[in-house]
Amino acid sequence: MKKIIFIVAIVLSFFQNQTTAQSTKFTNLDSVVLKILEAHEVPGAGVALVAKDSIIWMGNLGLSDVENSTLVNEQTLFGIGSIAKTFLSLAAMIAQEKGMLDIHQPFINIIPSLDFDNHWENTHPVRLIHLLEHTSGFDEAHFSLFSQANSSTPLGAVMEKSKPSLVTRWKPGSYFAYNNLGAMVAAYGIATAMEQSYEKFVEENIFAPLKMDRASYRVSNETLPFVSKGYTSGLVEEPYPDLPQWSAGGIVASTQDMATLVQLFLNEGEVNGHQIISPASVSSMETPETSLLAQAGVQYGYGKGLRGEIEQGHLFYGHDGSYGGFLSEFGYSRELNIGYIILINHRDGQAALRAVKEALLSYALPPTSSKNSFSDTPSISSPSSLAGCYQPITSTMSITDFAVRLVDLQFIEQKNGQWYQRGMFGRHQELVPVSNTQFRKPHEPIATSAFVEDTDGNWQWLESTAYRQIPVGWGYFQFYAIASSLLIMMIAAVTITIRVIVKLIKGKKDHSRLQLLILLAFGSFVGMVVSVTLLYDPFIPFSLGAVLFLICGWTFFLLSFGALSQTLIAIYLNRSATPWGKYFTLVASLAHCTIAAYLLYWNIVGLTLWNY
Repeated sequence: MKKIIFIVAIVLSFFQNQTTAQSTKFTNLDSVVLKILEAHEVPGAGVALVAKDSIIWMGNLGLSDVENSTLVNEQTLFGIGSIAKTFLSLAAMIAQEKGMLDIHQPFINIIPSLDFDNHWENTHPVRLIHLLEHTSGFDEAHFSLFSQANSSTPLGAVMEKSKPSLVTRWKPGSYFAYNNLGAMVAAYGIATAMEQSYEKFVEENIFAPLKMDRASYRVSNETLPFVSKGYTSGLVEEPYPDLPQWSAGGIVASTQDMATLVQLFLNEGEVNGHQIISPASVSSMETPETSLLAQAGVQYGYGKGLRGEIEQGHLFYGHDGSYGGFLSEFGYSRELNIGYIILINHRDGQAALRAVKEALLSYALPPTSSKNSFSDTPSISSPSSLAGCYQPITSTMSITDFAVRLVDLQFIEQKNGQWYQRGMFGRHQELVPVSNTQFRKPHEPIATSAFVEDTDGNWQWLESTAYRQIPVGWGYFQFYAIASSLLIMMIAAVTITIRVIVKLIKGKKDHSRLQLLILLAFGSFVGMVVSVTLLYDPFIPFSLGAVLFLICGWTFFLLSFGALSQTLIAIYLNRSATPWGKYFTLVASLAHCTIAAYLLYWNIVGLTLWNY
């Protein structure tokens, strides 16, 4: 049945879109994109290629409603997710040009009553520009917020409920770490400075001038007939989210709306004959300013609502988004005078989105599009001390630090005069020096990362993630201590389970109490994983997953150390029946204790998810 629906959609969409094709060169893009959608079981999409003064090609393709076989058309609205942050930064720049705020002023001057904790406020205050560039150091919104607030909750109340997250993890203006909560705080600041609702300000100063007549932060009775359904795997319908971070991701817009937005940037702030923001403000949105990476001279990365991306050797600016059952992305290149928009109604359609973008750019970019701005740069001698192991400093949420710092270890190496970067098990990726401390990848036309020294004289490697240099041996020890402990835990659990089953089959009941303790400890660890991944619901206080996670966490910790203590006693009293049993239980219990201690250190054991 699904295949029939897709075939019908392809045929009808193809003929529908023939009337809107702008150039015969791009006519068969309809069938190319539709085949991609069908291959990935994505119901529908809004896709466009635009230039400064024209729509090169636009396709509203597939189905907006699978059950009712409703076709996507030019009026269909898609959730654009985090592209709403582009509108947020536009709003901030417009407010600044109106003289109502200064994005560089301390945020406490905008909202003196806002309660946040910045240990460096006297010397490094949180500024609005930090929130726009995701360099405030604030944590991401904690889970407890979602059971206490929704899209109807006033921004001031959301800030009050977000106190545990509003704590800086490093000096504001140091590192980039993508952060939805920071965007919500920024929206609150703009609304306060302009003395009107943030939503109303955006509607009057952005939506109206861009003629985005149906674009909205709310799916109301008025907009509902035009909003596409969103889907997940298996074409299961996903209700549109009712979340407190609507200001950071809740906009619905059409393909034409997004095409106009891209033209605004291509025309340096002008659209429909109106100068919405100045060229200087557009340039500011494109350019990172506050991070240590930017201060090191690298003008690539996340600016203010716009992210730099290298596409086939060319610099594009844009943003992507995910919200409910939708994925979205836009980008534009000043050099090539071209931009693209991709809106799809399937949350798990990342592969489809990438394939559509590749197809669009293959049509739009010059045949020989790969370039190298530094191809004639003379040989540069970078300090040999840059080589070493680098551990992540930043992550989206502090709660994930315990995992990120292990799985994302990076190694910088110098071989035969060439510099390379690799992950723990990844292939070597060449790093090309642009200056003594600035580097790029071979396919990148500009510097995209840099090394800077911290106050202790240690190197930091800065790109989209910030890393701190640590001794190579210490990096390997951390990784393999945890990895081997996990492996030993699994081997022990399988071995003990098999032994118990064999003994039960043989009718024997002399099961080792120590081995059973170890098996129960491992079962508690598995319970932690299952409860947080499958049973936890942040929208329900005291959900089954949250309660089980707390219980299983402490049970795992107590049983692990209980097994170790009992094993040591048994060894001391020489109670072990065989040397194999003695050392098996010792190694297994030590592995469990290693993981338990690590999780306790990072506050994972004992974590009350309903309060986090």
